[in-house]
Amino acid sequence: MAADQFLNSILLVNELKVAVKVCEGAESVPDSTELARAVTLSVSENWAARERVTELRKAALEAIKPGGSSAKNLDALVKYLSEFNLQEK
Repeated sequence: MAADQFLNSILLVNELKVAVKVCEGAESVPDSTELARAVTLSVSENWAARERVTELRKAALEAIKPGGSSAKNLDALVKYLSEFNLQEK
């Protein structure tokens, strides 16, 4: 597992609690039984994280709407960079 994959897994499994850890380490291969268990769990309707995934999805969709937090932050960044560029000339 590369460095970014390790950090992504920490974020998804431990922080956001929307993923299931199957194996650990750059050279590891998941046990087929453990992998089957994790896949079965993640697609089951009773998976506790399913509600959390739905909440995060809704929040992400709200953020990218016009006027959402992502759009506002991107606009602010563009404005800031534009002003910075004008000051340099």
